[in-house]
Amino acid sequence: MSRSEFSQEKPWQQALNIGIFGRALVWCLGKAQAWGLNYPDFSEEKLLAAARKKTGLDDFGNERFLEPFRLRLEHSKHNQRLSPLGRVVAWQVLLAPLVNRLRIQDLLKRHPEIREQRIERPLFVTAFPRTGTTLLSQLLALDPNARPLLFWEAMQPTPDESHAPGQADPRMARADTVIGRMRRMIPAIRKIHDIDPRGPDECAGLLANAYITPNFEEDDINYRRWIEGLSTEQVCAAYEEYKEQLQILQWQRGGGHWVLKSPLHLNWLDALLTTFPDACVVQTHRDPKQVLPSICSLVAVMQDAACDQVDCIEVGRHLSSQLSDSLQRGMQARLRHSPERVFDVQYADLLSDPEAVVRNIYAHFGYGYSDVMAGKIADYLAANPQHKHGSHKYQLSDFGLTGEGVDRSFADYCQRFQIPLATGG
Repeated sequence: MSRSEFSQEKPWQQALNIGIFGRALVWCLGKAQAWGLNYPDFSEEKLLAAARKKTGLDDFGNERFLEPFRLRLEHSKHNQRLSPLGRVVAWQVLLAPLVNRLRIQDLLKRHPEIREQRIERPLFVTAFPRTGTTLLSQLLALDPNARPLLFWEAMQPTPDESHAPGQADPRMARADTVIGRMRRMIPAIRKIHDIDPRGPDECAGLLANAYITPNFEEDDINYRRWIEGLSTEQVCAAYEEYKEQLQILQWQRGGGHWVLKSPLHLNWLDALLTTFPDACVVQTHRDPKQVLPSICSLVAVMQDAACDQVDCIEVGRHLSSQLSDSLQRGMQARLRHSPERVFDVQYADLLSDPEAVVRNIYAHFGYGYSDVMAGKIADYLAANPQHKHGSHKYQLSDFGLTGEGVDRSFADYCQRFQIPLATGG
């Protein structure tokens, strides 16, 4: 499906336009490449040198990150689908973890006491994307005794050297800029998944600093195979680096129990529960027939901003397979641990009475619930109604999927967790 077809017929296709700002930037970058300016240069040496120059540091820590880094690098270098803008974004995505690794290693060497920080009873939310995990994690983060991970912290876990006491952390302003640019380039993103640059966000970025994050690029076959073949020991090593980043953030700004959220944890519950023996995990559930087209639409929007073409049928096939594999991994891992370690939440219950869901989670895990938190939840729900930034429209057929096919593919999951199923689709 070509970009010109996005303006026809379906509302979600019209939403895939990346905006005037984005189109202007794409035009400029395209002209630069047409004039022979091969920007950016996807070479390992250039990226490592850029990270060293940016930080003035040279210790990246354990070199196990190099294998997945090189796989991602080779894919980006040879990916013919990337637009000029997409090449720049891919280069930045590869560079950011290198910069973070240098800063993390330097800080840990200067302050070894950071490793003495205790991460006690962290609360993790995981599941399919689009199952209410964002809403639930936002509500859990309202607890005055909780310590949520904020977007600007996930971008750069280490403190900024230019931060003067008593002034706002400069990482906040940089996060504002990043999200502002994204909103201008992808206007539809606020309807689908809005991000508050100064609010709680996913913790997948901390795992990304080890280059261990399953991605939504269906043609990145070598990296996908590598991810699927990881041993528990390899994943645990990545989670140890993830834990170090939580210790760094807690050392900077303390608080109570961590509230963390990412669908990636569903793939690696064994490693998570090994690294955090007292972790409390919440898994949300929703009919896959409603989840899949929503995820596919989000991924198609993101791909359209970075690629010359988006094959929506392939997006549907790939994501259906990826999510099925993720759920199977999660279900198998849960059989190896006490059932009390994970609390299940139905999406329908979360929508109908979110405050009761939070109360039930706290009662199950023994966190202290308060009237103050209840009041904060009520205020948040009043200020943030569903579809606040507009309705996100999608359907299975847009991505070559059928209700009957999805029901068959996810039958075991739906039966095990008694998922209320919608008709049709």
